Amino acid sequence: MRFEDLDPDTQAQLLAMGNAAADAVERTDTPSDVLPEDDPGFSPELEISRLLNRRKAELAYIDGRLTSMVLLMHRRGASWETIGRLLGITGEATRLRYAKLERA
Repeated sequence: MRFEDLDPDTQAQLLAMGNAAADAVERTDTPSDVLPEDDPGFSPELEISRLLNRRKAELAYIDGRLTSMVLLMHRRGASWETIGRLLGITGEATRLRYAKLERA
């Protein structure tokens, strides 16, 4: 199962766990004048992978929240044009992107 296929609550929980793990690693007792990159065991390849996975999870979470807020605004009577202005796209583009999710 892909991260994107999970429900928004599960995605948020996984993102929180990942952030907690990353924070724990970043809080290790390393002298402040020593950068992780200076450690001979540091792997830029692994760091890139970690950062890309974290960015993907965060973007998926943000996209899910944006979708929820767009649909909430529309249910409360905001027009697609008004919502589109907030998103920086046209009302028609907003309708095409989100109306099908409203019916689901």
